[in-house]
Amino acid sequence: MTPHPTLAQLRARVHKGRHREIGNWLARRVGRPSAVYGTWAAVRLGLSAHQVTLGATLAGLGAAASIATGDRLGFVVGALLAHLAFWLDHVDGQVARWRGTASLDGVHLDYLMHHASALALGFGLGQGLAVRSGDPRWSAAGFAIACGWTFLNLHNDCRYKAFFQRLKASNGAYRVEGGAGGQPSPPAPWPRRGRGMLTWPAFKLCEPHVVLLLLTGLATLALTVPEAWQIAWRWGVRGMAVLAPTLAIARTAKAVKNGEVEAEFARWFRPVAEEGEGMTPSKTRTQSAG
Repeated sequence: MTPHPTLAQLRARVHKGRHREIGNWLARRVGRPSAVYGTWAAVRLGLSAHQVTLGATLAGLGAAASIATGDRLGFVVGALLAHLAFWLDHVDGQVARWRGTASLDGVHLDYLMHHASALALGFGLGQGLAVRSGDPRWSAAGFAIACGWTFLNLHNDCRYKAFFQRLKASNGAYRVEGGAGGQPSPPAPWPRRGRGMLTWPAFKLCEPHVVLLLLTGLATLALTVPEAWQIAWRWGVRGMAVLAPTLAIARTAKAVKNGEVEAEFARWFRPVAEEGEGMTPSKTRTQSAG
């Protein structure tokens, strides 16, 4: 790889397949396209993907610490750092793909960064109000938000850890359905009737990109209408301190009650023997259809 690639060379190599289709709209429309400029700079500076991930982690933790000061300017700086963390989170993968260093170690580090940032930011939102008001109950609210967001994020991680446990214990071979970045089924749209009309947007409010947009709105109020900023911040923390833990508990209970983990495993992994692939159960390996 040339140490001084052009933007055109980077765009031809660093994007994942369907990068304009998969993921939230902020990543598709803003994060990934603009990250190419950060990748251009990182490659020329000789930075590795791991170093960029570390930068994203520091930015995310810095965002939480700035908001936790309770200061109006600190809140604005925190929102800007949160945007930087989101942006660098796209740069690191592009650097890895350009350098040909993409690995499971990098993915693992990336996920750890997500969990650490969500945990810190949730607590920072409550701690900042505790500092401003002197009321420690806001710290407890921040802790509730941190736990709720973290458990929502861990929901899928624990599910896939359970998948891997099943695969390791198996004496047979499986074929992976939906490889190469595919999914067993497309994301569900917003239901137009029933309980989903309320739960779907509630879950969306807890997604990192939506939280980032809400932070941006609060930071804008902090700069323009400080009185409204404080009121909105308080009500936002109150609401999220109830919403996030409730959704985390409800999602776990629903998954267990409906057997969702077993059902998703069955959609992703098909025993080779059932598919007529001619593999014997004694051959233990997992194949990818991608």
